[in-house]
Amino acid sequence: MRPLGTVTGAAVLIIASTACLGGRGPSLDPVASPVIGEPVVYVAIGASEMAGVGTDEPFRQAWPKVLWRDALPEAVFYDLGRPGSTLAEALVEQAGEAAALRPDLVTVWLNVNDLVEQVPATAYEADLRQLLTMLDDSTDAAVLVASTPRIDSLPLYLACRPDPPLDSQPCPALGVSLPSPSHVRAAVERYNAAIGRVAAEVGAIVVDLEAFGDAPAEHPEWIAADGFHPSAEGAIAIASAFAEAVPARIVAAAAAAPQ
Repeated sequence: MRPLGTVTGAAVLIIASTACLGGRGPSLDPVASPVIGEPVVYVAIGASEMAGVGTDEPFRQAWPKVLWRDALPEAVFYDLGRPGSTLAEALVEQAGEAAALRPDLVTVWLNVNDLVEQVPATAYEADLRQLLTMLDDSTDAAVLVASTPRIDSLPLYLACRPDPPLDSQPCPALGVSLPSPSHVRAAVERYNAAIGRVAAEVGAIVVDLEAFGDAPAEHPEWIAADGFHPSAEGAIAIASAFAEAVPARIVAAAAAAPQ
């Protein structure tokens, strides 16, 4: 457990096999509200992207820290993310602890490692349903679950795909050959559909990072020097997307809590 915003140690995700992301679904606002006068508790569940890898100051610039500092500075923040975690591992290592903290807000961003490990979309959907249902049954939290921006134009993917562009950077992983762009996009679509279905069933709020579009091409400053992770500017963009999805009553309750 890392209370009050302490982030996990840095770890670099290496794209291998079907590294891809995505998801879109309706934004359903949970009914319960925080108890006025009590501190709002924000719990972040996730993997390596929570560690701020790729930013200049990971301890300060990881996107959950930016979200907490900029949108909910009065809240009590617990970072439960573990680098390398899949959804199945988060169910064992993070979900129970998150529920025990009695959160008012939970953010969930877990899909990269499942895709890297080629977890079938059906298994991913089952794990996501179990996680979000558990949070819904055992807490009154508003749960924000992320889709993920497209990555088939990330510099690292371009360098290591089967037919890299002539102007791409050298692939840092010798001998690695990633799936074709069409394969990546198809896997993204399957995960997208799963995230949308489960969020609609459970009443979670989807943070549509897919709406960023082709961010690597349109906003290269959002991409870190490693060609894969968000930069400090990218972390701000991600945190802003989450902040827009936080229910207004959570923000109001956090502001009204005694300091």
